[in-house]
Amino acid sequence: MVQEPVSLWAQTTDVDYMRMEGRDAHPSYCWVTRKLMEIYGEKRVEILDCGVMSGTTFAKLKEAGLDFDYTGIDVGEPLVKSCRERFPEARWEQMNVLDLSFSGDSFDVVNCRHLLEHLPYYETAVREMFRVARRYVVVCFFQAPRDPEVLLRRDTAGGYIWLNRYSPGPFEHLLGELSSAFECVDIAHGRRVDRIYFCTKKP
Repeated sequence: MVQEPVSLWAQTTDVDYMRMEGRDAHPSYCWVTRKLMEIYGEKRVEILDCGVMSGTTFAKLKEAGLDFDYTGIDVGEPLVKSCRERFPEARWEQMNVLDLSFSGDSFDVVNCRHLLEHLPYYETAVREMFRVARRYVVVCFFQAPRDPEVLLRRDTAGGYIWLNRYSPGPFEHLLGELSSAFECVDIAHGRRVDRIYFCTKKP
């Protein structure tokens, strides 16, 4: 019987990946944190973070002093286990962004960082994030959308990984369908440029 290939992200044990090459120091973390501080001030905010890896986003929000209730999800069991051990004050769940188990309008903010590039395509995930968000959806790309679109799956002996670059037109059209407004900003850190879409969900 031929075994179906498994996503490398679902089985990775490299919980320190985000600390490599200064990835955890990218100023895009600060941009999102400042934006949330401007909006919520001292009010408590409920956040769902999709694709937590080593828990860096939680650590950055906590360090900034934001008053927040945090739930983080990832498909990788080792990653979730590591985050639970390092940050027991937060909630960590093994879950796929393509099929979120939360009810609609469960979180003030849904955050998604460096995740959509690793999916077969983005639409289902984006719609799920908007479904469970009450007010804002934040998407951060490490591969800023540009033409031509490239959908690339790499297969290895240990599993597969998607490394996609999406066309901005269809992606932003989808955001326009789901958002009353969205802000798009590119943030550079050395040679790395993150693109952030900060979306306000339609009422």
